[in-house]
Amino acid sequence: MTDVENLTPVAALRRSIFLDGKPARADFTRALALDGGDSPEYAQLLADIAVDLLVDRADPPQYVSAEGADWLIGRIQASQLSYPTEMRLLIETMGHAVSLPSTLSGFCLAEIEAAIAQGRPGHPAGRIDAMDVEHIRAAVYAPDENSSLHVSRDEAEALFRIAHAGGAGAIDPGFDKLFAQAVGNYLMGVAFHGTPKAAEVRELEAFENTPAPGLGSFLGAMFTGFKTPVLKDLETPDDMADDDLRAQLDAYDKERAQAENIDADETAWLVAHLARPGAPTSAEISLLAFLKQEAAAPPPELDALFRKAGL
Repeated sequence: MTDVENLTPVAALRRSIFLDGKPARADFTRALALDGGDSPEYAQLLADIAVDLLVDRADPPQYVSAEGADWLIGRIQASQLSYPTEMRLLIETMGHAVSLPSTLSGFCLAEIEAAIAQGRPGHPAGRIDAMDVEHIRAAVYAPDENSSLHVSRDEAEALFRIAHAGGAGAIDPGFDKLFAQAVGNYLMGVAFHGTPKAAEVRELEAFENTPAPGLGSFLGAMFTGFKTPVLKDLETPDDMADDDLRAQLDAYDKERAQAENIDADETAWLVAHLARPGAPTSAEISLLAFLKQEAAAPPPELDALFRKAGL
């Protein structure tokens, strides 16, 4: 018997798909049709194909497009993937990207919420285990193109629903800390601005790939429209880069200082969630303790909630 004949169906499919190193979308659809169940080998095959298609060969690389995200979500919704397989596929795809549409991370978080609230085969309703905590963390802190590493209000809303869906005694202790820090990030944090947008990366690549002008063209450009230089014109590229960096840091400091104050709208939103009848959940108590310690000036509207939580 040859080595090929000894391969599992998943391994044989991997061999045929990656034989030329360039899987196509049709290959992903073909892999979905295999129905490998909860097999880690099968889940990794799907993840590897998706990462190759949507991340590594994106334009620019590692920037998942809106079209690519919609395509992947559509394929998942049309399939019968097991929950563990779907999670590995989504988490690995997001984990290899530096920028992705919020639709993809939002879909992932919604799938996690549905599994916790309603249950799925292999994941009973009401349970939030350590793996769920890591999946939630990956979804809410995903490198979304407009709010990288920053939790949005929609994500914070989902976290409250998840906290209430968890059953007594079935919640991993790590969830309370994640909940407090993530909702606190929404209330007092700012988005990470260090990742350039896809259009900026493409523009830089086009510039770097443009041939340098000849001497004649350079001299012509020098004397066309010649004007008396001002002080700013005499700065070196390093000086201008330093000026830009200082301006960006100043803008970030101002944004962060403003974000650290929980405004009236955020306070009303928070009170609406925490002032519900009944005792607060352990996650909500952790959030209140976090805000009491970390907020520069906690809104006075929270004082009654601090007392209710015994803080």
